[in-house]
Amino acid sequence: MTDGKDVSINEIYKEQYAHFRAMNDILYKIPPLFSVAIGGLWYFAATQLKSDRLIAVGIFLFAAAVSVCSVFIMGRFSLAFSRYITNLNKLDGDYAVSLKDQTWPPSTVKVIQFLLWVATAISLVGVIYAVVPLFCPAVHS
Repeated sequence: MTDGKDVSINEIYKEQYAHFRAMNDILYKIPPLFSVAIGGLWYFAATQLKSDRLIAVGIFLFAAAVSVCSVFIMGRFSLAFSRYITNLNKLDGDYAVSLKDQTWPPSTVKVIQFLLWVATAISLVGVIYAVVPLFCPAVHS
């Protein structure tokens, strides 16, 4: 501490619990944000399929990149979240309430990451769908 004052365990607990609560609130706001961002990109790419397929390819590729980057963001979020849970469980002692050691059903973060990988695959299918007529026009007509 820069001011030389001791911080009590109770103060640390309250602060970490406040951070945990805020992160939990953010966790449930993240899926709609990802859905809007990736879905908006898909919509824009789909509207470009008739007029400019190269733009559609670029947008679908960008949607795939956004999805993959979002998986990594969720991974870091999960690590921080997990560390708060560990600390809070230690401080809660016998009163700790946690599903951290449970493997099934998967955590909210793992479900979100899975759906983001699915979004990546769908985006890549969009790339293929948009690019095939550029190189094989007879196949698509």
